[in-house]
Amino acid sequence: MGWKWVVFSLVMMGAIPAQAAEINFSSVSDFARMELLLKDIDRSNPDEVELNVTLTPQAAERMCKITRESMKQSLTVLINGRRISTATVQSEVGGQFRIGVPRAIARDLLPTLID
Repeated sequence: MGWKWVVFSLVMMGAIPAQAAEINFSSVSDFARMELLLKDIDRSNPDEVELNVTLTPQAAERMCKITRESMKQSLTVLINGRRISTATVQSEVGGQFRIGVPRAIARDLLPTLID
């Protein structure tokens, strides 16, 4: 009877969805460079602006670690405490990345990027 509980417990643990990962960047301390593309008529989603980021070495190390550990899981990216995007991690992300920021969020985020 005891082995049935062990098997049941293992099955149930596998059924529990993985905790979504989250990374919060500070534009002041984590970004070495950032570029914001506000409009591009060739862009596939006109409801987003494009933020290109180069991370500091310390932030790049954090990003590599969390994406490596979160493969095939959801990762939510926050910038200055604002939720920007959630996506499934497909590969390890290093010190440079591009992220689509919904325009509604970009309106609130932009002033914090300038400070």
